Amino acid sequence: MIELFLASALLPFILVLAWKTEGKSADTFASTVLGLSFLINAAGAYEFFTGDTSKVYHTAYVSAGNLGEVFGVTADVASVLMGLFSILIAFLLAVYSAQYFSQSNRTFPMGPGKGRFYGLLGLLTGATMVFIYSTNLVQFAIALEIMAIVMLYLVNFYENAKEDALKAFLVLNLGVLLILGAVAVLGGGQELDKMTANNTALLLVMFASFAMSSQLLFYSWLPDSTASPVPASAYIHSASIVPLGSFMLFRVIQYMKPDDSTFWVLGSLTVALILLMMIYYPLQRDAKKLLAYSTIAQIGVSYITLAYALLGHTVGLQIALYQVVNHAVVKALGFASVGGLAYSLGTTDMKLVKGMRKTVPWTSIAWFLSFLGMTGVLPLGLFFSKAFTVMVTRHAKGIASWLFPGVVLLDAAILLVIVLLWFRESFFGEPNGEAEKEPALMVAVMVVLILIGIVAPWVTLDIVQKIGFL
Repeated sequence: MIELFLASALLPFILVLAWKTEGKSADTFASTVLGLSFLINAAGAYEFFTGDTSKVYHTAYVSAGNLGEVFGVTADVASVLMGLFSILIAFLLAVYSAQYFSQSNRTFPMGPGKGRFYGLLGLLTGATMVFIYSTNLVQFAIALEIMAIVMLYLVNFYENAKEDALKAFLVLNLGVLLILGAVAVLGGGQELDKMTANNTALLLVMFASFAMSSQLLFYSWLPDSTASPVPASAYIHSASIVPLGSFMLFRVIQYMKPDDSTFWVLGSLTVALILLMMIYYPLQRDAKKLLAYSTIAQIGVSYITLAYALLGHTVGLQIALYQVVNHAVVKALGFASVGGLAYSLGTTDMKLVKGMRKTVPWTSIAWFLSFLGMTGVLPLGLFFSKAFTVMVTRHAKGIASWLFPGVVLLDAAILLVIVLLWFRESFFGEPNGEAEKEPALMVAVMVVLILIGIVAPWVTLDIVQKIGFL
């Protein structure tokens, strides 16, 4: 089983061979490689979930002196679930990209470079999977460094965002340095299953996670990184770098089992961050930027439940991962719908989008469901994870018992108002002009994401309840 997860993590790196390919050859190669990675991963997940899910399967492959293990694979409920969602979304986005990158795209007509995009996507996907199955902090740092280098090229893919690409690269490298600082503090205890409570190391990992997830002090890099191609932004926001920040802190808390002395550091900084995002929502007219600020806040919700986990509550860990996987599907769908607007209408500026229900009916449905889903409206899964967050954090200590659930509800309410205002302007009315026909593959991916977003929360709810401290 471990070998299946290892293979699904390493196989995407083969996509660098697509660098010089173009057209359908590149499309076929990318979809085949990532599709095969998904199938291998799904086979491993099936074997795991039909077996004893209370076990943690761990294989070490590389060790380095006093540091101990520096490359290995851990398969437990959390890593198997996160890995399955991440590789599935990567595969769907590769299929989506086959038609998104074309001469018919009205915003970015595609010339040469499709193979280069798939090569970068393969590197990002492989590093993401290696990160998810990490057994130690050194492995986290190495995988994050690969992702940082890829961001340098993805954000500036269209050669119009060199400074934004450099910002993302530098912030993520700061995250790498913070993780290595935690390694220096812990020494051989940097292996997850050898960790003991250490508040200095925990704080270093916490701020490294903040850098990855674009949380307070580091929040500006993510909105600027939306200069990257839409499918790349979709993966970064939904199932790669941004949620992996929360996942890394989840992992360290799960294994370290620290006391509650850092509870207010994590809780107060996250609350401040979410409040700040509420100010940014109404200022956005570019749909990609609105998605970016919502990503920061929605991943922030998972940090609130991780703060609750610092009080020793297993349910905090469970809801944190539940929030992350529900958000992954909703956010991938959101970017897919915005990519549909860019492709067919030639803009992601919501002021310029009118009558989308007539011009791009399938895209308009995906847009409506995903943007409402981000606020926590049914039928998509963020309704459940936000509801559970509100219910359990009411039992946090002190003012957190009303501050945590209050800020989650307030964020949802404000974002809902903003979405409904844009919906009134963009969904109804007469179109501004002719639209490019919605490509079948892009529509199919949106439909699949909608179906997953409706069904998955009911399945994963039982799964995350098997998660506990290790």
